[in-house]
Amino acid sequence: MQIKTLAIIVAGVGNTGSHLLPHLARMPQVERITMVDHDVYDEKNLLVQDIDSCDIGKPKVSAQAEKLRRINPRLDVSAMQERIEDSPLGKLRCDLLVSCLDSRAARQYVNQVATRLNMPWIDCGILGSQNLVRVNSYAPGQDAPCLECSWGPDDYSLLEQEYLCGASSGAAFHTMASSALGALAASLMALEIAKLFSGELTVHAASRQILLDANNHILRVSSFRRSPDCRFDHMAWIVSPWRCQPESTSVASALKELGSVQIEGHLFVRKLICPGCKRQEQSLRLNRPLAHCATCGRRMVSIGFGSLECLDADSAGEFLNLTLAQIGLRDGDIINSGKNNHWLMEAA
Repeated sequence: MQIKTLAIIVAGVGNTGSHLLPHLARMPQVERITMVDHDVYDEKNLLVQDIDSCDIGKPKVSAQAEKLRRINPRLDVSAMQERIEDSPLGKLRCDLLVSCLDSRAARQYVNQVATRLNMPWIDCGILGSQNLVRVNSYAPGQDAPCLECSWGPDDYSLLEQEYLCGASSGAAFHTMASSALGALAASLMALEIAKLFSGELTVHAASRQILLDANNHILRVSSFRRSPDCRFDHMAWIVSPWRCQPESTSVASALKELGSVQIEGHLFVRKLICPGCKRQEQSLRLNRPLAHCATCGRRMVSIGFGSLECLDADSAGEFLNLTLAQIGLRDGDIINSGKNNHWLMEAA
């Protein structure tokens, strides 16, 4: 699985991610780095993340983009200030997807994205209370193991949940990790990524975990197997381009051409309320955090029943004349139009 040049997406630029990015920027084979993170740096981040005091108050991806351009002016750097779960899947296509996330649900989503788009990915985890570092490598393939192959009922019960109404259960796990531990995890990840260039990371070797116990100076390497009981279907998509303008293409036009519209991982909602001023509006939108109250600017949330997994002409009803952009679709979204037909929205 040797790769000569690389476009890498890094999801999460906190402790481990901020230490990893400078390593990637110095690799001559890396041509493009895209960062995805919704958060902003604050003062407490100075203690554990690779940032300067001038970065406080800046979006994490913007601050890191400035640093990467100083390290390597020839590097193609892109910053996406949003949760990876809200990013159009087409924007996440790359040669290697790297996860530096502290949310179990977000890592599950990355695992599914990498499988759907047939991409290798590397995941890390750190536990500050025990000075543990974990690096997992995954190769794509129907018979290859995925993150969920090793999960049992207890793992699924720990998944954070966000409901349509805006309520949530669970929280991302706080790693309590030092800057040194994050830098150690980043270095291990960088070494694994470098093996992609040399060809040492074969499909077999990619399905493994490196666990480093820094307290006791113990390194363990274990391999994964494809579980026949895995809850995830391991299906990769064949994606065809669909040229359109989301800002001008109507829902009616899209449904006439595609038959139906479904965005994996999202539902369409038809009634919104502002949790601040209680303003309500009838609408049709994907449940992405893109709809804001026209009165006070807060994020609108869904109320009542009637959410839709799949949109067709009957369920769209009075909203057929809205544009795709008005209902929350974006350039780069991958639309499932039924019968395993997947269309990548590209600007015409």
